[in-house]
Amino acid sequence: MQPHRVISLLFFLSLFTTGYSQAERDLILDPEPGNTCNCISFELTQEKAYLVSAWVQEERSDQVHTYEYAKIEISFFDIDGALLTSFSFSPSGAIIEGWQQIAGSFTVPKDYYDVDIILKSTHGAIDVYFDDFRIQPYESSMKSYVYDPVTLKLMAELDENNYASFYEYDAEGGLIRVKKETEKGVYTIQESRSHTAIHP
Repeated sequence: MQPHRVISLLFFLSLFTTGYSQAERDLILDPEPGNTCNCISFELTQEKAYLVSAWVQEERSDQVHTYEYAKIEISFFDIDGALLTSFSFSPSGAIIEGWQQIAGSFTVPKDYYDVDIILKSTHGAIDVYFDDFRIQPYESSMKSYVYDPVTLKLMAELDENNYASFYEYDAEGGLIRVKKETEKGVYTIQESRSHTAIHP
């Protein structure tokens, strides 16, 4: 059986947005001879179902009920480069504070060799932003966490459906508010204030 040559889009998104120098990027993407660590690859299991999810925002001035130009396309190829099957996913559901979710499922074909994962805008004049992209096995459960790079405090937690809970802190670092993202919008589910009385 031929080895799979699959590049992780998740890694590329992280690699080019987390402060690596160009020299470090080059080394990771094209390691020196003898370096057998392929740090940017992952393997999708043949004939296994997966979930794909992301949040998208189209840069446009008009008000719309759904975004029409944001797409996620996943295409599988055999070792000769022939297309085996492809999947296309579009936004659905409510637009929540400017963001709409793309969610769907796909099954990996047998004997695939390569896969293209493309996040795109189908309109040349409208930019599309993608956030919280994930691929996971269909029968799995996933949670993601976002931490402040300076304070290391938890800023957001994304649940099994890729909806976020946001954590807000005061100047002293105490938790003051928790907001939950739902299909109907973002709601405050917890809020607290504390103060210290100073007596003369």
